[in-house]
Amino acid sequence: MRLQRQKLGPTQIGLAAVLAAFAFWGGTPKKLAAATQSCATPADIYEYEPYLPRTLGALEKGGPITIVAVGGASTRGRAAGDDSRAWPARLGQALAARFPSARITVLNRGVARETAAQMVARFDKDVFAFKPDLVIWETATNDAVSATDVDAFQETLQTGIERLRAAVPEVMFMNPQFSRLSEFVVNFNRYTTILRGVADLSELPLFPRHEIMRYWADRGVFNFRVTGREQRRELAIHLYACIGAAVADMIVRRPPVQVR
Repeated sequence: MRLQRQKLGPTQIGLAAVLAAFAFWGGTPKKLAAATQSCATPADIYEYEPYLPRTLGALEKGGPITIVAVGGASTRGRAAGDDSRAWPARLGQALAARFPSARITVLNRGVARETAAQMVARFDKDVFAFKPDLVIWETATNDAVSATDVDAFQETLQTGIERLRAAVPEVMFMNPQFSRLSEFVVNFNRYTTILRGVADLSELPLFPRHEIMRYWADRGVFNFRVTGREQRRELAIHLYACIGAAVADMIVRRPPVQVR
């Protein structure tokens, strides 16, 4: 796995800064950018991921550009209250802050408790119908929970990628959320390893949400053990803002300049 080679060096992130950022729940793109500084990630965490030059080029030209996010409950984002606070909406805000003159549409096509096969089955209606420039496919969580046959899961991913590549200029995977508690009862590793392998073989970028959330948890940026309803809602609101900003960071990367 490529992320094993990355250097996750220390960053100056404090819990106080995170709590202050909770004050931002639905403001302007500039406020979003400021709030999510508290959950910045190391610059090299995406070092080995392929780039998205067509998407970046379209943003720089002002669009129009359409991004479709397809996935499960964590894409739908109801834990934060409504779709406007889910990570796809926050991604749109983060991109708008960077490219204020661009015409950007980010569509949320998350459906709770779906497996990869169920997502692929609705690609025609929920993805291809919108003629997107980029598709972000968040998957593996419900296959792990449902103990889907791993060979069938891999075949579904490969079929899905073939269909997406035939119709969409660029595609990105997103892996499951991180939770120490859920990892005690569900074997996510088999499915995330397959997801990683399919991404590598297909030369597709994979947004390492699981690793990023673990990084935040280890440094006290987020407390994923909160139990109260309001606390969990506030956690989801800020988490989705941070995920949206991090996805934007990954999308707008440029290849390093080659020095001769």
